[in-house]
Amino acid sequence: MWIWLGGIGLLIALLLVAVLISYVHVHFTFKKHNHDDYAKITVRLLYGIVRINYEIPSIVFRNMKEGFLVKTEQRMNHSRGEAQSSERVNKRKVKKWAKDVKIMLRATEALKLWIKQTLTRVHMTHLSWSTRIGVGDAAYTAVLIGWVWSIKSIIIGYLSYQIRFEQTPKLQVVPVWEDEMEFQTELDWKLKIRITAVMIAGLTLLTRVLQVEGGWRMWFKLLQEQRRKRKLKLKKQHSESQI
Repeated sequence: MWIWLGGIGLLIALLLVAVLISYVHVHFTFKKHNHDDYAKITVRLLYGIVRINYEIPSIVFRNMKEGFLVKTEQRMNHSRGEAQSSERVNKRKVKKWAKDVKIMLRATEALKLWIKQTLTRVHMTHLSWSTRIGVGDAAYTAVLIGWVWSIKSIIIGYLSYQIRFEQTPKLQVVPVWEDEMEFQTELDWKLKIRITAVMIAGLTLLTRVLQVEGGWRMWFKLLQEQRRKRKLKLKKQHSESQI
């Protein structure tokens, strides 16, 4: 009997170790061709047993007041069907996000340092970014190509100081010398982080929140507000589907 119990205990310990040393893989793809946009995020963990797909098949710019209308689709490998929703991203929404970030900074001890320390545990396993661009004039296109190369170099240079690159990023900028304007870009990157690093980051964040007087209350209020908004959105979508 003790042999069986010891064997079961050893098996549980091995499974626990296997989970802790496993990675969370994130794959992000973004494509834009003139007015057509598409984005997809795939999260894979526990050696691929759990998969979460988050797609953005449409990003439509309405006007300066209404901003962008973003349509999303979310599904998991073990769930039936998919959840569809849409959200407007406008000036009011951006101000609300900025306000929430300020609250999180006040509610957490050295939040920026925590983010920086967490990013050092992230491994970028693949990054490719290609762009085709032309404005109908050869001289202006040549100048714009130089600007695009500079912007990409600055972004990649900044990221290289924040996270670990396992491969050299693949960057490409192709000029289009035709008379018509054209803009096409494709961004594809993959990153991974160990489950243990995620757990350590979570515990560290919790301790930093508790170090600030009333910090957990501010976080709780933010999370409660997000939960309430999500319930209202789901209720609204359910009502519209019944019509």
